[in-house]
Amino acid sequence: MTLNKRMAALSLLVLVGGFLIYKLYFASSSDSEDARNAENNTASYKVLQSQKIIVGKDIDPGYYDIKALDNEAEFFGDKMHKNDIFHAVPFHMNGNISLKGKIEFRPSTFKNAAKIGQKIILKDPGHYVVGTEIQAGNYVLSRTNDKIRVFVDIKDETETESLQTIQLEIDEKVKKPIEIELKKGYNVYIDKAGKDGYISNKGDLILERNNEDTE
Repeated sequence: MTLNKRMAALSLLVLVGGFLIYKLYFASSSDSEDARNAENNTASYKVLQSQKIIVGKDIDPGYYDIKALDNEAEFFGDKMHKNDIFHAVPFHMNGNISLKGKIEFRPSTFKNAAKIGQKIILKDPGHYVVGTEIQAGNYVLSRTNDKIRVFVDIKDETETESLQTIQLEIDEKVKKPIEIELKKGYNVYIDKAGKDGYISNKGDLILERNNEDTE
């Protein structure tokens, strides 16, 4: 195995491992799913810097869009460039989170993802729910930049197991269309990272309509 392939494999292991740890320790519960709308979201705006926080003590539970305010930002082990955003991250009561740098926590508003014709554009890594931010249906998934590593995990509304997992490495050529079925209530987690290992908002993911809507 060449050095580049070893580095790619290690980066993927860190990416997936970080996601699994994240889900295990503070995003595995669905007790605040009812709050996943702008009206009921219990999150409150805050700017925090380089500390360990406890949900319910240092920050309210709820769903947050997390934005890096400097180039030293690190959220639960994920490094972020300034102005990069993590979408709709759930914070459950008594969760423990480690921060570095300066980070803005803004209550999520769960707006529909941007669309161009029949294409849905997903820019920010994070959490999306089908029927809320993404319209249900059958899609072909692609990316606009192959210099960004992509990890996508699709779960049903119970979030008990992965229905489909997609991993695209940097410079990987997709040999056949990546078809996905998204039903109302499905949860879609997206992680994107650059060659430097930082979470990235560059390189959009595209969901292009494949067949008629599936509800």
